[in-house]
Amino acid sequence: MDMNRRRMLALAVAAASMPVIAACGGDTRQQKQAAAPVKTGIQTIDPNRPGNDTWPFEEAEKLYNSLQWPKSDVADPAAKVTITIASTSDVIAEVRNMQFDYFFKKRHPNIEIKRETSTFDGFLTKYMAQAAGGSLPDVMYNHYSWTQNFISNNIVAPLEDFIARSPDFARDDLPKAGLAYFERGGKLYGLPTDMAPKLLFFNKDIFDKAGLKYPDETWTFEKMIETAKKLKSGSGATKIFGFSPTPKPAPDLSTVFLMPYGGRFLSPDETQVQINSPEAVKTLGMWLDLLLKDGVTPSLAEELLLEKVDPWKSGHAAMHINGAWIMTELAKQKAFKWGATHVPKGPQGRFSPAVGSALVITEASQQKEAAWLYIYEYLSSSGYQFRRISAPARQSAWLPNAEALGIPAETAELVKEILADYATSDGVLRLPATKKAVDTAKPIWERAMLGKIDVKAALDEIAAKVGPLLAENKIA
Repeated sequence: MDMNRRRMLALAVAAASMPVIAACGGDTRQQKQAAAPVKTGIQTIDPNRPGNDTWPFEEAEKLYNSLQWPKSDVADPAAKVTITIASTSDVIAEVRNMQFDYFFKKRHPNIEIKRETSTFDGFLTKYMAQAAGGSLPDVMYNHYSWTQNFISNNIVAPLEDFIARSPDFARDDLPKAGLAYFERGGKLYGLPTDMAPKLLFFNKDIFDKAGLKYPDETWTFEKMIETAKKLKSGSGATKIFGFSPTPKPAPDLSTVFLMPYGGRFLSPDETQVQINSPEAVKTLGMWLDLLLKDGVTPSLAEELLLEKVDPWKSGHAAMHINGAWIMTELAKQKAFKWGATHVPKGPQGRFSPAVGSALVITEASQQKEAAWLYIYEYLSSSGYQFRRISAPARQSAWLPNAEALGIPAETAELVKEILADYATSDGVLRLPATKKAVDTAKPIWERAMLGKIDVKAALDEIAAKVGPLLAENKIA
C-alpha cells in the first residue's frame, strides 16, 4: 500500500486538468445552537437560514419540499456521525450547497456535514498528498480524467452494493457513455455531478446578415468550413471570424475533430501516439489552411489580443463548438441571438464527447453508508433540479432545469437526443499522462499555427515527444 500511495501521488500530479463544468462548495456544517454567520465570498450567510439574493431561502425551501426524494434500504446511522465532503467551489454553488445540506440534515438528523473547498487547479495535488499520507475525506470531487487512476490505486470504493440497496437509483436515467469514465470491471465507482455533450453553436445575427441558412443536422465539416469562409469579414477589432477557436491538442481533440475522419490523437488505450497518422495529418492540415491561408479562425496573436474578450461570447464568431453547459450563460446574454445543433459529421460519422465530473466515496471512509445517502440524494434527479444544474447527468432533470434557467426546450431535447444517440467517451483522454501529453503537444502545434513548421513536421514532433510520456498510462 505504501508503494501504491507513492505511485499515486506521482501519477495524480500529472493527471489531466480541465475546466470544471459544475463545481460544488460551501462549508455547511450544522450546529445544534445558533452559529455565527459565515462568509461565502458573496455576502454573509446565516447557516440557520441560508440564502441570498440569488438563492432566497424561502424559494429554496419551497422547491426542496416540492421534489420527490429517492428512497434507499441503506439505513441512517443510529448515532451522530460526520462526513467530510471535499469539493471545488464557486461562490454561486456555495450558497445552494449550504441550502441543500440544511434540508438534507432535516431528513437525516444524525448526519453532520463538513465541507472542505479548494480551487480546481490545486485540488488534485492537495488530496493526492493526503492520499499518500493515508488520510482522505469521505466524499471527494473527481474529474473524469482522474478516476481510472484512483481506481487502480484503491483510493475509491465501488458503489454497486449501495446501488443494489437503493431501488430508486434509476441507472437508465444516466447516459451510458458518460459513466464509462467512472467504471471498471463492471463496477461503478463514481456518480456524475454533471454530464453533457458538445454542440455546434451559431450566431443567428451573423447568419441573418449574410443571408445564409442556419446549420442543421445534415451539415458536414466541409459544409461548415465552406460556410465559415463566407462569414469571415472585417478586420481588427471589428473582425468576424467564421469559426472560433482554431482546434488545438486537447483531451477531446480526437472525438470532436479527428475521429470523424478516422484519425486520433492517441490510441484507444492511450499508450501510443497516432496524431501523425495520414488521417490526422490531413484533418489538422485542413484546419491549419483555414487559419493561415483563409484567416477564418483566430490566429495566436488575435487570441492573445482577445484573451479577455472571447470572439464567440462577444459576438465576433459565427460558429463555435463547445459543451452544452455554456447554454446557461448564453441564455442570459443579450449581445446576439444564438442557436445550437448537432456537431458536423465526417466520412466516418459524427462524434460528440460526453464529459463530466463525479463524486466518489473514498475506500478509507469509515462512514460509507452515510456518505452514500448524501451523494444518492445530492445526485438524484431531484438533487439536480434543486441545484439548477445546467448540465445534469440525470436525463429526467434536463427539461425542468432548462425551463428554470431560460434554455430553449428544443435545445434541451437536442442535448438528450445526442446523449442517447452518438455521444461517446471514446477518444476522450482520461489516463494519468493526459496533462503532460497536452502540455507537450500544444507549443509544438502553436509553432505550426504561426507558420514556422508545416503540419506533418509538427505532428511528427508531437508524436516523438509525447510517446515516451505514455508509459504512465500503462496502469493495472
